Amino acid sequence: MIQDVPLTGIFVNDQDAALDFYTNKLGLQKTQDEPYGESGARWITVSPAEMRIRIVLKKAEKEHEKAMVGRSDGPPVLTLGTDDVRSAYETLRERGVRFLGEPYRYPWGIGALLLDQDGSPIFLQQELSER
Repeated sequence: MIQDVPLTGIFVNDQDAALDFYTNKLGLQKTQDEPYGESGARWITVSPAEMRIRIVLKKAEKEHEKAMVGRSDGPPVLTLGTDDVRSAYETLRERGVRFLGEPYRYPWGIGALLLDQDGSPIFLQQELSER
């Protein structure tokens, strides 16, 4: 049965701006950048260092895809994990990343909601260890 989540994706308006945000602001690594499709789009993936999962930065081309970009009032399109959300929050704010508030305590851990270059929400999460 299912054993892994090797790939997930996010729709973006501008692939170059997204690649810059996810690598230079969030610190992910570019794992692939190849021509894809007939519209001049590219297959771009990024990943946390040493992790198997890849995030596709897919150009929103169809109307329903464009409608999913920049929905800051909707649910997070992606959750990224960290071992110290408060430190990551401060570092990312210094890099110009926009947050929708300070880190907040949840039953499962601590999290903060940030917005990517298009205004799409991403949840930054630190799980608390069992005591």
